[in-house]
Amino acid sequence: MSTSVQIPVQDHASVPRHVVRFYHDAATVLAEVAEFLDRGLRGGGAAIVIATPGHLASLRQQLAGFGAPEGRPGWFPGELILLDAADTLDRFMVGGWPDAQRFEAVVGATVRRACASGAPVHAFGEMVALLCEQGLYDAAVRLEQLWNELGEACRFSLFCAYPWHLFPTEDLAAHFHRVCCEHDHVGREGGAPAEGPQDLYRQLAVLEQKNQALRREAARAREAEQTLRHRERELVDFVENAAEGLHRVGPDGVILWANGAELALLGYRWEEYVGRHIAEFHEDQDVIDDILRRLKAGDTLHDQPARLRCKDGTLRHVVISSNACFEDGQLRYSRCFTRDATERQLLEQAYREREALVAELSHANRAKDEFLAMLAHELRNPLAPVSAAAQLLAVAAEDPERVRQAAAVIARQVGHMKGLIDDLLDVARVTRGLVALSRAPLDLRYVVSEALEQAAPQLDARRHRLEVELPPEPALVSADRKRIVQVVVNLLVNAGKFTPEGGTVRVRMRMLADEVELTVADNGIGIDAELATRVFDLFVQGRRTPDRVQGGLGLGLALARSLVESHGGAIAVHSDGAGKGSRFTLHLPRLEQRPPGLETPAAPAPADRAGQPLSMLVVDDNRDAADAQACLLQAWGYPALALYTSASALEAAASSCPQVFLLDIGLPDVDGLALARRLRAMPQAAGAVLVAVTGYGQDSDRASTSAAGFHHHLVKPVDAAELLDLLGRIARQAGGA
Repeated sequence: MSTSVQIPVQDHASVPRHVVRFYHDAATVLAEVAEFLDRGLRGGGAAIVIATPGHLASLRQQLAGFGAPEGRPGWFPGELILLDAADTLDRFMVGGWPDAQRFEAVVGATVRRACASGAPVHAFGEMVALLCEQGLYDAAVRLEQLWNELGEACRFSLFCAYPWHLFPTEDLAAHFHRVCCEHDHVGREGGAPAEGPQDLYRQLAVLEQKNQALRREAARAREAEQTLRHRERELVDFVENAAEGLHRVGPDGVILWANGAELALLGYRWEEYVGRHIAEFHEDQDVIDDILRRLKAGDTLHDQPARLRCKDGTLRHVVISSNACFEDGQLRYSRCFTRDATERQLLEQAYREREALVAELSHANRAKDEFLAMLAHELRNPLAPVSAAAQLLAVAAEDPERVRQAAAVIARQVGHMKGLIDDLLDVARVTRGLVALSRAPLDLRYVVSEALEQAAPQLDARRHRLEVELPPEPALVSADRKRIVQVVVNLLVNAGKFTPEGGTVRVRMRMLADEVELTVADNGIGIDAELATRVFDLFVQGRRTPDRVQGGLGLGLALARSLVESHGGAIAVHSDGAGKGSRFTLHLPRLEQRPPGLETPAAPAPADRAGQPLSMLVVDDNRDAADAQACLLQAWGYPALALYTSASALEAAASSCPQVFLLDIGLPDVDGLALARRLRAMPQAAGAVLVAVTGYGQDSDRASTSAAGFHHHLVKPVDAAELLDLLGRIARQAGGA
């Protein structure tokens, strides 16, 4: 309950000029303020109210209720001035500080005008309280000082009110004391008389503020303690029932505590786990020793892999995260988090296996693709001279020398194609990165000649001039003939492709101390410096020009480097820049001595045969192949007939059985294997020799033909020398019989 501040209207000297009131209940203090304002209005003076909108409305209602006759707005003869506290503050505050001149213009003018009549002026203000609400306590004190300075010039009474909650802590005691000192009367809780020892009242107010601050602090401490206990219970419950395993280990490695998830993970009861040394449950002693050492050193562990022994004897993969608690530099205990990593371990193992498999498959796939691309790129090269030779035979059939030359070209290029096809059949080795080289001593000059034959059509098509400089003595190397031919052809074709029509391609061979050097140069478009570093990489090509033949996968130079290096050699490129041509140089180790029998073998001749030549029957559904083979046999002196079906072969065997059958396996009506079995069952063919001629040359294919009754197995295209040798042996066996 509050006691009103008594302000006699008649005796201004006895009236407190600046009163401050601290309150908990706004309604109580507003009732006191209404009574204070009412006394000013009864005397015909002015009442100035600077308050919040809610308090303005409340005071207006209370003042109207002090005896106003019914039907009249108010009973008081004086002037009631109502101002909004926040709006008024905004008009004189500058940068969070009350400006004296603006205060005089906004507030001082109003007060001076009200005081001019000499009647009593009572004012109530809440602007200082609003500043304290914003934490501007120094600004609030300064505003109180401005009120006091105004009070020195004008005679009025000022009532200030502060809620207690604006000074909740002891830290604000100094501000509270300064506020009290700026007033000549301090109204304490429960009210105060108009007269009395104000110093005492100020001290009482300060003590009351400290008392309330202590009570607030005590209340907060009790609340914090309750909250802490509640959170501790929550934490204990959370830790005990956490889904992840937790345990605490003492400085000696003994387990001090474990939660339910930890025990369930390993299958132990509390008494079987807690109180025992942690190392007893680790499979790998070095791992737990390292963990304990690092924890004692103050390290923090994150996802440390480990293997723990379960109660049932199984091992469980886990990851451990741990940190240590130290007091006075001594390890008290370690907090450990154990996470089941069995699934993670399986996933990582599966991932490693998958990556290894993907790498292996990728490598195999790349090797296969490179090999197949090489075949597709290179298989066309020998077809060009074969086609030219065939046309030469058509127009120069009467010229024996040209026929011999054409036949030699065809034989060489067919042999080259046969080698490539053999490699294709052996693709399983290549996909594992195992390219076998058939190396033998050879003269590199003959390799260049053969390569020039293959590349000549491409060079001639672009009207290039070819200059060749070869040494007079043999350039002996140990190499796979068809592979080195492939390298030189690639260099020649590459030079022709990047040289404008009518350009020059130069081939030069030099004998060095222990190497043979072969250079292929051109005066074409050249190579940029950036491209020169990558020109031997797969699928890399130079810039396209309008006169350049389009197409190509950029395999030639990459294959050339790979093949040269596989022979123990090296290949390099040099260009002086764009438009200045290119020069490719390869080096191969040189053989010191000329091996015997290095000369090019003579064309195969029919073997010597005693008695009558063997009669032959060629059976192949490919008429061109059958007729060509029969003609070749006839040219060698063998009576030979070509047939195209199994049925016709059986009829021929029944009427006049030949001595040797050359049978294709892939016949359309009855395949060659079944045909061989039927021939073996015929008495007329009991002594005949069956030779399988097929495009399949694997061991399983040879086993199949042998089981069907074939005596020999030849792979297409049949090598002439091999066939002649076989027929010679058959003839000798037949003569001996």
